[in-house]
Amino acid sequence: MSMPKNLVPTPQEASPKTRLGTVAILGAGPAGLALARLLQVRGVAVTVYERDSSPAARRQGGSLDLRPDSGQRAIRAAGLEDVFARASREEAKVFRLVSSQGVEIPGAGEETHEDAGPEIDRGELRRLLLDSLEPQVVQWNHPVQDVVAAGDGRWRVEFSGQPSVVADLVVGADGIGSRVRRRLTDVTPVYTGRTMIAATVPQSSWRGSEISDMVGEGSVMFAGGDKTVFAQRCAGDLILLYFSMQVPQGWPSSGAQNGPDTTAVLTAVAEAYRDWSPELLSMLLQVDADTVQFWPLSVMPPQHRWNSQPGLTMLGDAAHVMPPFTGKGVNLALLDALELADALTGSGVGQPGNPSEDPARTRDEAVAVFERGMQERTRTEISACLDVGRNFYGIELTFPSEGDRTGVLTRS
Repeated sequence: MSMPKNLVPTPQEASPKTRLGTVAILGAGPAGLALARLLQVRGVAVTVYERDSSPAARRQGGSLDLRPDSGQRAIRAAGLEDVFARASREEAKVFRLVSSQGVEIPGAGEETHEDAGPEIDRGELRRLLLDSLEPQVVQWNHPVQDVVAAGDGRWRVEFSGQPSVVADLVVGADGIGSRVRRRLTDVTPVYTGRTMIAATVPQSSWRGSEISDMVGEGSVMFAGGDKTVFAQRCAGDLILLYFSMQVPQGWPSSGAQNGPDTTAVLTAVAEAYRDWSPELLSMLLQVDADTVQFWPLSVMPPQHRWNSQPGLTMLGDAAHVMPPFTGKGVNLALLDALELADALTGSGVGQPGNPSEDPARTRDEAVAVFERGMQERTRTEISACLDVGRNFYGIELTFPSEGDRTGVLTRS
């Protein structure tokens, strides 16, 4: 997909906020790329450092729905509304809930899909954001090893196999394994006890098959007991399935050079779902074993806070990873990007004539305001997500009082 050239600001069109200093964004996922785009259109030069060797280095996952009040807001502010409309699929927002015996449950699940937006494949979203950026903004093959203080509120980012860089502001958009997070807090995500096993159905089943007819143009959640299978149609007729299982952290262990035995994994899945309709389960297990991937579901404590530090912040999964039970993860990440861009480029930030004429102070004050708002918003969102996990899967996560550093997992 090519980006219309008039969407990339020229130096004459931009209004640079030069006093923000150098900005380094770690991670070229939706949050990092959206922030880069939002800052770029406001005249702020940024660099994104990404561990992948290229945009095609790995599969980007399934389809996402962007909500009007969050994800789509960021897309509009980035000037990408028309591009998004062409790449997304309005018909794919249809959602159904089907029991483990193959019986549809009318109206179920509407509370988590009432504000669903059009679907866009994660790879397509990444592509349209990448195409909107100026050349060389994204530096590929830069796996972050550490982020260390460089003095005067600046930070040095150290990479594996690449020269380090020093920036006035480092933004961690580097996901659940964030290197930035550990410089802001020693709280880490808690495993929920659930892992999703993702796989695609063979191409021969993409159209005209039983699973294709059940999925339709949108998505279906098959649910029974404390187990689910989520099926969704992606662009190009690809159908993805996600089995959700209660397994120990680190499952499946692997002593093999090429990773876990996926055939054995699917056998374990079949055993775990043995109380489901045999016909339904047989249909759902017709997946390509070579495409199996594992997604352990973790969550940050909803009450988590950290003290702002000069020149450093984080957003998206780095700040508030949560399970996909409400389908809002990418929307919250994009909203983070919009709110941080607004804070950094708002009236007076880093400009002479403010009560504080120190650009670092005004920039860091803006970041602190952003962080407080994000933390309050995500407290509500994570709590709602955990409510769904409790009701659907019987997950009970008890987090200790503020000041303690670990979560305790119990099950009902």
